[in-house]
Amino acid sequence: MVLPYALVALGLLLVLRAALPKGLLAGPSALIVSGGLWAAYDLGYLGGTAGSKVLPGLVIAVGTGLALAGGEAERVGEGYPLRRYRSVLLPVRRKLVTDTDLIKVGVGSFFGDARIDLSSVAFALDPRSVGQRVLEVDVTVLFGRVELILDAACVVVKGNVENSPAVHFAEQVRVHVTPPTDAERRVLLNVLGVGGSVAIRSL
Repeated sequence: MVLPYALVALGLLLVLRAALPKGLLAGPSALIVSGGLWAAYDLGYLGGTAGSKVLPGLVIAVGTGLALAGGEAERVGEGYPLRRYRSVLLPVRRKLVTDTDLIKVGVGSFFGDARIDLSSVAFALDPRSVGQRVLEVDVTVLFGRVELILDAACVVVKGNVENSPAVHFAEQVRVHVTPPTDAERRVLLNVLGVGGSVAIRSL
């Protein structure tokens, strides 16, 4: 029956539209459509005979991974950027260098591997304290791996990490429950996910 495949294709296109800015859909969409046609041909819907069932799915997976991997900056107010990065199947490597202070970074890894270097960015001033700067980092993991690289002056403080069953924390940097009073640069770490690992290391 063709209807289930049509529903899957429609769902994938909606995911692509939500994940990518307009104009960047051509490559991933071509991979997904060609993989879907190939699968339909192998299943006999287009007059072909059953062949390899792995390659069409692989083409679809690569197209989806290309569509969902990466991520561009979004701005929250003038001069206060928010960064989001996403790894789906494919690895993502980013070294962040910004002209303005960051207030939040979101990193997601879904069966992928994301390494984000935050050692060169400026943190936004914390309105709740005097002279201290804080960067909130939201990590989402689904059987993937996220590695955060910080400079030696950063202090990492636990935020919301309770909703992360079976996530392995492999930090080389000490994670504080409460921030030290003399910490000038703090990273507030929130983790949500199942499986996978979150690693924090310092340069």
